[in-house]
Amino acid sequence: MNEIDSRSCFVQKQAKWLLGAVLAASLPACTLFKPAPPEITYTKTANQALYRLEPWSLEGRVALTGERDSWTADLAWAHQQGDEQIKLSGPLGQGAVMIRLAGNSVTVAQGDGKVESSDDPEAFINQQLGMFVPVTSLRYWVLGLPEPEQDFEDVGSGFRQAGWTVAYQAMQPVGQLVLPRKMSVANDRVKLKLIIDQWTLNGGNAK
Repeated sequence: MNEIDSRSCFVQKQAKWLLGAVLAASLPACTLFKPAPPEITYTKTANQALYRLEPWSLEGRVALTGERDSWTADLAWAHQQGDEQIKLSGPLGQGAVMIRLAGNSVTVAQGDGKVESSDDPEAFINQQLGMFVPVTSLRYWVLGLPEPEQDFEDVGSGFRQAGWTVAYQAMQPVGQLVLPRKMSVANDRVKLKLIIDQWTLNGGNAK
């Protein structure tokens, strides 16, 4: 091999080494700049089957703001037919509060062991929490559904029903379904914000 051939071979090897080094250096950059997953938007029709879904539960955080007061709490809500169990941890600086709705009755157990009950659920919960929360309707709204057999109006990323505006800021996939992740419920006096960290449907967990 003459001097020219040797020099050409050397240049080719250097070019291959340089190309390999560039490609290797570019691999980490590819992993750092993955495209963002497509945003999931709210659609009411996608969740019609949830009217019949039993049971379900969720875990998350809730913030409630009224005209004179506000508080935040961790939330755990377990639903099965005819029975709602709602646990609020830390509202108003207190311990856990357990709310149980069964039919037309409600029981509220305070963190200090005090237990009270009533046959007027929403008025009683209003008294306990210090502001009105439409719990009966919220049982449907948290699923992304209007309460059945009541009129509603579609608005933007949600709907209006019974004097409340329900808006869904973010949705999340849960198995084959799409359920709320961030939502708000508001009227002229009260605003409720809810972030749902985990859903459980039919005993199967999905974050």
